[in-house]
Amino acid sequence: MTKDDLRKQALLKRDSLLKDKITGYSREIFDKLTALLSYKEAGNILIYASMRSEVITDEIILDALASGKRVFCPKVVDKTNGLMTFVRIRALEELKKGYFGIREPVVPSGYAEPDFDIDKSLIVMPLVCFDDDRNRIGYSGGFYDRYLAMHKGMKSVAIAFECQKTDGRIPADAFDVAPDMIVTEESIY
Repeated sequence: MTKDDLRKQALLKRDSLLKDKITGYSREIFDKLTALLSYKEAGNILIYASMRSEVITDEIILDALASGKRVFCPKVVDKTNGLMTFVRIRALEELKKGYFGIREPVVPSGYAEPDFDIDKSLIVMPLVCFDDDRNRIGYSGGFYDRYLAMHKGMKSVAIAFECQKTDGRIPADAFDVAPDMIVTEESIY
């Protein structure tokens, strides 16, 4: 199967989840993620704002803010070249619909992303499909692959529902960057 075939198949499975299942599974993923040492020790949480049938991230964002962590959400700055920057937010209300219908922060004039302390930062990323080796398929923009390639050593965890896992192996391209961990409602890979 091609990456596009795997992506379509995984999205169909994820989109078929009932709302109460998405909510319940998201809560289980929240519990697993927030128990991770890499989450507990992180002073900076770089996290996407969920949309549609993705793992709900609002509770994670609120927990990180309540715990005194600095929270940053991605903002697409160059669609053509697949580039994004992370902008600090202090409340969920700061997120507005942007590229691809994604809730994004507004970038202040003259904004420059801070130099993150790699040892004190955790990036929480979405995915569409994954395999046992933590290879992932995203939405095909390569945003997270490029970001992680430019921030080598930053701890990363992808969150997804177990139904997004494929039994086969995902063909990895040279530029693909696998997350350090993948957390689902059932397992940590």
